[in-house]
Amino acid sequence: KEIKAGAEKNIKIDVSKKQRLYYYLGDTEIGSFPVSSGKYSTPTPKGNFKIINKHPKAWSYFGLWMPYWMGLGTGSFGLHELPIWPSGYREGESHLGVPVSHGCIRLGIGPAKFLYDWAEIGTPVHIY
Repeated sequence: KEIKAGAEKNIKIDVSKKQRLYYYLGDTEIGSFPVSSGKYSTPTPKGNFKIINKHPKAWSYFGLWMPYWMGLGTGSFGLHELPIWPSGYREGESHLGVPVSHGCIRLGIGPAKFLYDWAEIGTPVHIY
């Protein structure tokens, strides 16, 4: 893959039946991961966003931990690893590829940390 000098990082997320996140340098796709986006009753917002903040282990008002949080929009939704309840139960390992969240984009164990380390605050995210 040929990547142009100065190519900027960006992320594209397909919340249709594909349920997949793609990450790019410029126009060159570097890789992709399966995701779980918002369920029908709480859909993931579509549009153009930027990562506005990051936290290694954010707390959700739903009462669970969201590892490798990357906030989008106003910060009311974002990208994060499969959530963890205070009991230690990890939610959603069997749900990747299925829209089940309250609007966030869930990533699997491994891909979430990779993307957290790869993408800086300000990285563009297009959700379609």
